[in-house]
Amino acid sequence: MGRFALGGEMNAELLAQLTGATQANAQTYADPLNIAMVQFGISGDKQVAAFLATVSIESARLTQVEEGLFYRDAGRLAVIFPRAFRNAAEAQPYVGNPKALSQKLYEGYQGRGLIQLTWRKTYERASKALGYDYVGRPELVLQAKHAALTAAWFWADAGCAGPATKGDMVEVTRLVNGPAKLHLVERTAQYQINLTILGA
Repeated sequence: MGRFALGGEMNAELLAQLTGATQANAQTYADPLNIAMVQFGISGDKQVAAFLATVSIESARLTQVEEGLFYRDAGRLAVIFPRAFRNAAEAQPYVGNPKALSQKLYEGYQGRGLIQLTWRKTYERASKALGYDYVGRPELVLQAKHAALTAAWFWADAGCAGPATKGDMVEVTRLVNGPAKLHLVERTAQYQINLTILGA
């Protein structure tokens, strides 16, 4: 029987192992994640393993809680965001200008948090569910408490618990990341590592 089979709490050392994070970053997020996981019923070894594997990949191992929008090359911008730019010339004003790019792409609501909230409608739903003004103050989601809380809320709201409990990382990744299922291989690898660590 694994560590979270009957409930449990993780310290920073365990969180570092389950996410590949540094001890310092794990120390920052251990308590907020414990609180958020309890609040949204993220328990049991398989679900905890899947949730923390997802958090690990979405946050680059607890190092990034905001989507990086600083680009140095207009051509690359046009390739990555074809819905916004038809060519490099259109993208040029947004090179080295993440604030303007955020407004252009997401109306200021780019990915933030440990499972990155994106788009105003998602911030609105999180605000309503959690009682914080993430729409008026989206920068709140960058704080450890809110980065963890919104991640756990999103996980529950997206319906990840069922497939996670079944060990279905393909479906978990689709629910979190959409049909592109980005970084599925890395998420699945971290999930397998986490199951071993937890003795599941």
